[in-house]
Amino acid sequence: MNQSLLILGGGLMGRLCALALSEPGLWPKPAHIRLLEMGSFSPSQELYQPKAAFAAAAMLSPLAESVLLEQDLVEMGYRSMQLWQQLQQQLPDFGLQHQGALLLAHPQQQHLLVHLVGQIKAQPDYQPKWLTKTELTRLEPSLAGRFQYGCYLPGEGQLDNQAFLQHSLQLLQQRGMSLEPHSIAEFKGDELWCNAKLATADLVIDCRGLGAQTELSQLRPVRGEVLRVKAPAVQLSRPVRLFHPRYALYIAPKGEGIFVVGATELESADQSGPSVRSTLELLSALYSVDPAFADAEILTVQASARPALPDNRPAISHQHGLIRINGLYRHGYLLGPALAEQVAQLALLQFSETKELCYG
Repeated sequence: MNQSLLILGGGLMGRLCALALSEPGLWPKPAHIRLLEMGSFSPSQELYQPKAAFAAAAMLSPLAESVLLEQDLVEMGYRSMQLWQQLQQQLPDFGLQHQGALLLAHPQQQHLLVHLVGQIKAQPDYQPKWLTKTELTRLEPSLAGRFQYGCYLPGEGQLDNQAFLQHSLQLLQQRGMSLEPHSIAEFKGDELWCNAKLATADLVIDCRGLGAQTELSQLRPVRGEVLRVKAPAVQLSRPVRLFHPRYALYIAPKGEGIFVVGATELESADQSGPSVRSTLELLSALYSVDPAFADAEILTVQASARPALPDNRPAISHQHGLIRINGLYRHGYLLGPALAEQVAQLALLQFSETKELCYG
């Protein structure tokens, strides 16, 4: 009999798990997989509050994030980068690139940059490299004359998250997956109810993020605010991070003159739009990197909330017929593919241990 799987949550983690679990040849017989999303699978029409997966800059920065991440998560980040390359071979182009990243600071904040680089966990094949003013200009000519030196992080990358989310959905449809928007899932004891009806499946994969707060009381929202601007006159070819006493600005070029800009990270459940203060700080810092941003067109100003656990580490828990994954914090795109790979391995293990799995 074919296995039946129910994936709850159609954001980034849900789609990555759906791709991993629908990989051709994974199951002895084709599995029946349903992907449920409480809202729409497309970006929200709300200007200020899209899903976190759509608002993110989607930078792949294991070396830069090693300041915060433990070594096992850094290694998971590099595994994810390998898996992103595999996904790029299966999907239309979603802007995956690995041209490294730059860390910068203005002269008065140079000590902050030196301190941060000293905290980076250098990897055998990837180590930070200080650049002179001349080397920095050679790498990014548009920065000429504004920074005395910077630090180059090899191997860092990024992708176009909106393109990936769109293409991944199309591939899942081609694989015959049942995509079910506006499906509200609720656990009642050992039962799973979807849209007020009892749901059954051999295995349930819970990827609902903040939607799982009822079951995961330790989850908290971490708010981020992001600008998307169009600045054809700015010529940056790789992500740039600018360090400041109050924030660390990031600028991610997405091609065709589009840049995603962010910095703020607020411990808040506030679901309102971005604040004037944070927006002004982002714009001011953006201008200080390249004055050509003064003529940029502001496309969107967005705020979204990301799920985090007390230790800011992602967690996978599993029991008979149920796997939960949550707490990706600000590292969804960096760690997501490797976590989805682990979920697929756990799913196979559960089916190999018993033929009578059932939840609901």
